This record gives sequence, C-alpha cells and structure tokens, in this order.
Amino acid sequence: MASPFLVTFSLAMLSWACTGTPSVADHPPRLIAHSGGIGNHRTYTNSLEALDNSVARGHTAIEIDLSWTSDQHLVLLHDWSHEFGKLFDRPPGQLSLADFRSLPSVYGLSHLDLEGLAEWMLDNPGVLIVTDIKERNIEGLRLIAEEYPEHRHRIVPQIYHPESYLEVKELGYVHVIFTLYKTNLTDQQVVVFATEHPLFGVTMPARRAMEGTLPAELAANGVRVFAHTVNDYLTLKMLQSKGVYGVYTDWLTPSDELCSRPLTEWWVRTDGEVPLEDPVVPFLPWEMAGLKTVVDCRNTGEFEEPVLLHIMDSRGRKIATKELEIPGDDVKHVDFTGLAAQGSGHGWLLIEATDEIVVRPRWRFLGSSEGVWALEEVTRTQFETGGSGSGLGGLLVAIVNPTNATQSYRLQRFIGADGVDDDAVDLEPGHQLLRVYRSQTDEDTQLTVTGGLMVTQVLRWDPMGRFMR
Repeated sequence: MASPFLVTFSLAMLSWACTGTPSVADHPPRLIAHSGGIGNHRTYTNSLEALDNSVARGHTAIEIDLSWTSDQHLVLLHDWSHEFGKLFDRPPGQLSLADFRSLPSVYGLSHLDLEGLAEWMLDNPGVLIVTDIKERNIEGLRLIAEEYPEHRHRIVPQIYHPESYLEVKELGYVHVIFTLYKTNLTDQQVVVFATEHPLFGVTMPARRAMEGTLPAELAANGVRVFAHTVNDYLTLKMLQSKGVYGVYTDWLTPSDELCSRPLTEWWVRTDGEVPLEDPVVPFLPWEMAGLKTVVDCRNTGEFEEPVLLHIMDSRGRKIATKELEIPGDDVKHVDFTGLAAQGSGHGWLLIEATDEIVVRPRWRFLGSSEGVWALEEVTRTQFETGGSGSGLGGLLVAIVNPTNATQSYRLQRFIGADGVDDDAVDLEPGHQLLRVYRSQTDEDTQLTVTGGLMVTQVLRWDPMGRFMR
C-alpha cells in the first residue's frame, strides 16, 4: 500500500451577530447594517439593492446616509465627493434631484431619493431606519417628519449634539441615537446626558469604545452602546467585553442565536457545495451540526483496490475508520456524516490508498452550522491590514502541525504584485495556527505558506460571507 496522504477540511467564522425582534423598546437589534449594507458586493452605496440585501440577510435595522441636492431635496448618498465619484464615475459636485435621478450607476445599482425610501419602507414594515444626515440634520429630520409622518416611529434619528435632542423629540420621533463622532464631550458629560435623556442608544467609533471605559460606564447606567464600523468577529467580541451592546457593520450577518449568551463559538455559513482538491485543509469540527462530509474515491485502474479512510483527532489519533474495496474503473461515495461521535473534537481525514485511487472530498452545510473551537492546544492569531480600503472579503489560513516536533512555517502575503507581509511562525506539535487577513483594497490578496510538514489550506470569502476556492 502506498504512503498515506492527508485530506482535511478547514472552517472558520465568517459571520456572526444576533438581532432581536423588531420591537425597539424591548429588543433592539444588535447589528445595524451600515450605509444600507452591501449592494452588488459594494459598501457605502445606500442603494435599493443594498437595502433589499440587508433584509434578505436578516437585518431589522439599517443605517442610511442622506445628502442634500442643490434644489434642497434629500437623497440616499454618503457624500457628493468621494463616494459620489465612485458610484457614478463623475467629478465631485452637488446635483439637482432630477439630475441625480437620471445618473446611470457604475455598478448597476438603483439609487433612491426620500420618496423612494418611503415606498421601500411600506414594502418592508419590520425594518428600522437609522439616519445619518451630516449637514443640516434637524432641517432634514423636519422635512422627513412633515412629508412622511407615518414613518416617524420607524425612523431612528442620529443626533450629533445634546441640544438637538428636544428638537427631534418635538418633531415626533420616538427613538433617538446620540452619536459621538462629531462631539467633543468628555466621557463624563456623555454619561450625564445619556442618563438624563431616554435614548435608543449611544454610538461611538470603535476605537473610542475599545480604548476607554465609556461603554462600561454607559452600560452600568442602563444605556445601550453601539460602535462603528465593525466587520470582524474578534473586534466585535472584544467590544462586547467592554460593554458594547451592538455594532454598525458592512457585512456581518444577523442570527437569532447567541443573543443572550457569550460568544464562545465560531460560525460558518456557505451556500451550495464546495469541492476541495487534494491534499487540502485542516480542522473539521466533527460535532458541527448540519454538516455533510462526502469523499468520492475513484479507481483509475483495472483491478479492485483497498482504501482505508481514518478520522484523525487533533493529536493524530484515529477515532474512526471506514474500509472500502473499490472495483476497477469504479467510484464509491463515502458519507462521513455522523461517523465520528458528537463531541469527539476536531481533526482531519487520513486516507490510505494505492496510486490508482483518486480522492475528491466535498463538504456541504445544511443551513447555518456552529462549531466550537475549544482546543487548549490551538493557537489563534488575527492579522488585519491597515489602510483606507473598504475591507471587502479576505483570506483565512489554517495550519496544523501534525508531527511530534516543532515546525517552522513562512507566510508571505501579496496585494496585487506587491509583497506586504513576510512572517515566520514556529508551531509546536499538535498545535494549530488560524490567521485571518481582511482585504482593505479592491485588489486581489494572495498568500503563500511554506515550511515544514503541515496540513494547511487558504480559503477566500466574499463580502457576503461565502467561502470561495
């Protein structure tokens, strides 16, 4: 029999969050879709496609940006400079409502004015709209209240200064968010104002929430705290530990689970079936619910050949074995679902076969599935690139050292043709390295891993939280 080769599977968190019911008084959503959400794989579009996609992904609260046209109408647009130029491929400059409506979108998106938003809200009665009107905020909120008074209970205005609170309440808005990115108030001043005025919440930049004690002080006084803009699970988890209730996010996906308990689990969501070519990928959590694992074994020769398929745990021990005899020129499909006992940990597949056997493993999720990464011997690190890009998509690299000695690995990352990272990692026996690289540009990000004996794979995901090969 030929030497064994390894076929393994790797999973990681792509999306988390939890949202409550549309009852803002009792269960405000923990996730607010930022700038409308994602439209045609783009952020900051505030488009019809982004709004529809956010609802389809489970959001019940969506933040939108509103800008004034030259003839004093409101349209869903972040700004008339940078984002306007990207969406319409035009020089910066404020337009009239008629000109805005007639502009073709670079990305094939449908852009809305206030009337279009009101119609959309009628078709989506369970969704809250959080406003961000950066100029003449009170004037804009007055315009909305006068023209669409029936929507005031579902619109959550953001105010930038404490003195705006009473004006907004007098306009008939039920819920108000105090956002801090334009204010110079001290932490103590924020706490005093927030405890004296009923608020939907206080929103602040993630950096301020991370570095100070303000979220904890507000939470201790019964005030919900939101942070913006958060697109990765580990930052979310750290913010929660500091008292943050929820976040504004471009692409984290709501889920009704985990609302009332600590975030101790990794979540994976994907669509369809993704074939994995050999030899690939560490660390399948066998206890994962809703996971279907299939291995296709094809005999390319004329005679019957034996195959042994072993499930290995994280320390290289065999916990289950499947024996096969495959006739010549034949294929057998082996379903590993349920072969390993629930709670037996994480590991990979070890397949012993002759050279005539070609193996094609596949995995599929039957809905949303959770896997607990609770190994004491697992090393987790995260790396996020800097820069001003939108952070769409990214890479996950997982490496397992399956040997009995420490192994050295080299990770080199490129964005386009430029090398940006060259990192050396020593990994102890039986340990796993899990590293996340979020893309901060629109250029392709590539990663190469070299070094000692390893079980590894690099996976890509798109802004919708779906794995790509």
